[in-house]
Amino acid sequence: MDKVLQHFLLVARLESVSEAAQMLGMSQPAVTSSIKKLEQSLGVTVFERKASGMKLTEFGEILFDDCSVMQQQYKHMLDRIEERKQHKAGKLRIGTGDAWWALFIKELVHQYRQFCPSASIQVEFGNHLSLMDSLVKNEMELFIGHEIVGLSSKFNVIFIPLFQTYDSFFVNDSHPLRDQLVTDTMLEEYPSVAVTYDAEKYSHIIENPVPKRIERQKQKLDERTVFEMGSLLASIDITLETNAVMPYPSDMTSYFSRFGLQPLTMEKQYFRGTVGIYTSKELFSQQEKVIEMIKSLACKSPSDSE
Repeated sequence: MDKVLQHFLLVARLESVSEAAQMLGMSQPAVTSSIKKLEQSLGVTVFERKASGMKLTEFGEILFDDCSVMQQQYKHMLDRIEERKQHKAGKLRIGTGDAWWALFIKELVHQYRQFCPSASIQVEFGNHLSLMDSLVKNEMELFIGHEIVGLSSKFNVIFIPLFQTYDSFFVNDSHPLRDQLVTDTMLEEYPSVAVTYDAEKYSHIIENPVPKRIERQKQKLDERTVFEMGSLLASIDITLETNAVMPYPSDMTSYFSRFGLQPLTMEKQYFRGTVGIYTSKELFSQQEKVIEMIKSLACKSPSDSE
């Protein structure tokens, strides 16, 4: 951004040439000269010199508004360049659900630090819809989550399957359903905890909402009390303090036992879906090393990861 405009913005915000000069590490006459050159080039006066300080004229107000936007755009451009520089230097930007962090992504970060010790690391947590939103906005290179049923075809992404998961239903030790063979009908009598739920603001990710709607109807979630939590730890707290039931991948059974949560004995298995890696098609070749590391770690059993 032009230095003269930077000087103008600082004087306008501070309403003082001397304070602006001090912050810029310049002399007061040099900053005054800079402002005069700006006024000469525009053919208007941008400041009124008053006893209370430098006040913007009507022309100065117009210039200030547009220059502020220019400054934000300039900063955004510098940030994008810096992000790209860090990416080329090996910065890791990934997303994950809480379960996969505990089971193998934490180990991935450890290995990646050894592989590329000077690289920055950014890990975003969320459910598969929020992470997809970040992926298509280029806020990350890849994420690990359940395959999105009904995903919009407009997204230029690849899904690399890793493994399939089944849900268990976790409760506290004193829950009335403990030590019983539990059916769907019995579950429906208790509140449900939705961990990192599908927020409405990410509905644009789904092209066909029918499968998710059917699943919601099966669980009768619109007829039950539901605790929609954006945090796994908060979900654990709610499950410990109430008679709510928390459906979550069975792979986390060992992890949840540390908090005092136990899986119910269910009459049948509940297939949750396929977990895999989502990345954009254009970044796929650039992420092959990280993808291979994730595949290797995901092949371990949950007990090994623990």
